[in-house]
Amino acid sequence: MVELDVFRLVASLTNPPEAPYPVILPDFFLDHFVKVDSFKDLLDGLELLAEQGGGNLLGTEQLVRRGGNSVNTASALKRLGLDPVVIVTTDEYGASLMRALVDEDLDLSHVHEDGRLSATVSIEAEHEGRRINLMISDSGSASRFEFSDFTEEDLTAIRGCGLVALLNLNHNEAGSQLASELFEFVKSESRAQTFMDIGDPSSHPEYVKPIVDHVLREGLVDFLGVNENEVIWLTRALGDTRWSEKASNPDAWLDAALHVSSELEVRIDLHTPYYSSTILDDDVVSAPAFEAHGAITLGAGDAWNAGSIWGYLHRLEPEDRIVLANAVAALYVSSPDVNHPTRTEIVRFLESVPPLSGHGKKLLKLG
Repeated sequence: MVELDVFRLVASLTNPPEAPYPVILPDFFLDHFVKVDSFKDLLDGLELLAEQGGGNLLGTEQLVRRGGNSVNTASALKRLGLDPVVIVTTDEYGASLMRALVDEDLDLSHVHEDGRLSATVSIEAEHEGRRINLMISDSGSASRFEFSDFTEEDLTAIRGCGLVALLNLNHNEAGSQLASELFEFVKSESRAQTFMDIGDPSSHPEYVKPIVDHVLREGLVDFLGVNENEVIWLTRALGDTRWSEKASNPDAWLDAALHVSSELEVRIDLHTPYYSSTILDDDVVSAPAFEAHGAITLGAGDAWNAGSIWGYLHRLEPEDRIVLANAVAALYVSSPDVNHPTRTEIVRFLESVPPLSGHGKKLLKLG
């Protein structure tokens, strides 16, 4: 049996030093979850209704929560004890929903109300032995956030922070331009680190190559967070198709991340359902994921990123940082009320010696 040494991590979580605040941007979404047991049964039911000209499909569980990679990540960081600054654009209705759905102490002074609400319906179901989430989105103002949208107050907050996290670029029609202009500003006007998560390119694949060419190759990103799907898209943007037909093969994911890190000279933080790795060139640190069972998977990557960002800001060792990120994601996914964990809850979880993913241990060749 493989067990993790969490003594040092528990000590860091119990008595953390002061850390600078992060700035997280640029999206807020209203998330509407529809939970069903079987994806096939859902399709069969919808097809029956369509054939009869419409109707009401019963037997689902539904809930509404705050969403968007940025707000979810910031909410998780707030629960971990940091004071993130959120810079997003929505409308007045969206801003009122935000105030109702997030921690009352989360800094919302940089929320712009001159845009349009972004919203997502997430269908959560079992399909071929795996829990999946299918998102149907109205991008709203997330589709057109630009550097010129920052106020002087926003820029002052960016200058004073310890890390700037730019997330969910798949919705943004000019995401590479925003990333380039923002991170050039950060590098020239502050000492902050830069973190980026490109989001799922499946519906907007053409945005990946400009990010690779004009942002990542320019050395503007210190840390790049990706899941197993996103790292394959990055290999395609690099002109390497070796992994494209292996996108569903867990044995290929780490090799793909190694290739991307080597080509772009950037640290890759890879999180998958089975394990996580942090990679810089050929230096790799990995840890199996914790076994976690829950009805909600949307937002797990945001929770993971929050744990990783907390680790960067507190200068954790790489192995401690990814174990923390794994724990934050596992506790979020298994939370019955879709809440992010506190540091106390994470310490209790780690000290309970939670089981690790058997498949993750096998993939990492750990006993």
